Amino acid sequence: MQHLKKSLPRLNPDLAIGELSKRSFYRFFTEFWETIEAVELIPNWHIEYICGELQNVYEIWETGESQDDILINVPPGSSKSTMVTQLFPAWLWVKNPTIRTISSSYASDLAISHAVKTRDCLKSDKFQKCFPGLIDFKDDSDGKKHFKNTKKGERFVTSTGGRVTGMHGDFIIIDDPVNPEDAESDVTRQTACRFIKSTLSTRKTNKKRSVTIMVMQRLHNEDPAGMWIKEKKGQIRHICLPGKESENIKPIELLNNYVDGLLDVNRLDNEALEKLKVDLGSYAFAGQIQQKPSPEDGGIWRKWFIEIPDHEFPHASQMSDYGTDWDTAYTEKSTNAASAYICSGLYKGKMYIDYFDWFNLEFPELINKMKTLPNPHYIEAKASGKSAKQVLTRAGIPAIEVKVEADKMVRARAATPKAEAGMVCIKKSMADKIYNDVEQGILTFPNGKKDLADALAQSILRHFGTVKTKLGKSIAV
Repeated sequence: MQHLKKSLPRLNPDLAIGELSKRSFYRFFTEFWETIEAVELIPNWHIEYICGELQNVYEIWETGESQDDILINVPPGSSKSTMVTQLFPAWLWVKNPTIRTISSSYASDLAISHAVKTRDCLKSDKFQKCFPGLIDFKDDSDGKKHFKNTKKGERFVTSTGGRVTGMHGDFIIIDDPVNPEDAESDVTRQTACRFIKSTLSTRKTNKKRSVTIMVMQRLHNEDPAGMWIKEKKGQIRHICLPGKESENIKPIELLNNYVDGLLDVNRLDNEALEKLKVDLGSYAFAGQIQQKPSPEDGGIWRKWFIEIPDHEFPHASQMSDYGTDWDTAYTEKSTNAASAYICSGLYKGKMYIDYFDWFNLEFPELINKMKTLPNPHYIEAKASGKSAKQVLTRAGIPAIEVKVEADKMVRARAATPKAEAGMVCIKKSMADKIYNDVEQGILTFPNGKKDLADALAQSILRHFGTVKTKLGKSIAV
């Protein structure tokens, strides 16, 4: 027996780690975390889950089958970038060194730092011991932004709006395409959405087989994640993990993994979450931590309206000061501002919202639509509104220009007290739509489209405040 033991070959522990890490991305992540991070890894179930989903993405790719793009929404500080953008590309080369990866972040230096950590892992002593001779870097293509191996694999990085010409990827990784500090900028968000939709989407090596993975915390209703949710409905695999249990967890069965209602009791316990709520404010906390671009109960607008059963709602003929308030825009593009309206009147001292809607129409179609709705029309005195008022007036339809001097935020804050006081009523069947519609729901204001919220503010101020026409006359008091 002693002789038999001596004859058995000694197992190389490094090669054993390498084999186990090749089989499981989660094992790779836990083993090679130390090659790029100085702090100790604090495990949590969401890390193993996301690693498993990423491994599944690779395995489907390996079969050559098509698959949906992946959207991952998780709070900051959840190791999302370490998993998705730093160590996953390294593991892909363990599985197949010919893979080409493109990754992008909102800033060039951030994108480069992710790629450098990928390279640090691949060049680490531990990696070389566990995967001897697997990856050799090309001497003439070993930069921080773009590096290649000798088996034709590539790792290229860019930033939002940056150059990608001539590059194609089997895996395209988008990590935080918008800087949280700039998320309120319409231009910044639109630039990021356009870059993802029109540029990165064309950089797939194989349109059927290549896959895009976007990981970010929610920042605004119209951020790139919001664009995907709206435009790729049913065509993305969505993983959404808010810091605290919520109805927007996806897949919903992951709620069973939350401990005491928390995603991560070690990194994001109740004390940490309360501090973040103070530091970030209600809107940023709702987006970045809860993955919903507005607070649960709303922000500037809340669920204040008195909901009246439809069969008990007063008819327009019973109301005074009845009319349609508008925020107009001329465009057919759904990505641009819409024309929104509120039909309302006063009944027994309260405002009643009879109907509302919005649409994207060019000028002639907009006018035709306005002609079918109750008048007088109260139209904000901006470029589009002036033209609409003139055309309607010439057609014999009462239209009044509303001179507006304050911005949308100021008008909203001036209008909300009446709603909060219970002075605004709405048909019960319409309440959910005005609050929660994915495009125009007012609870997302100002982190969503503002058209309906602006028309609403104007209607409340018309009924209960004093707004001025172009001629300086009071419309309503």
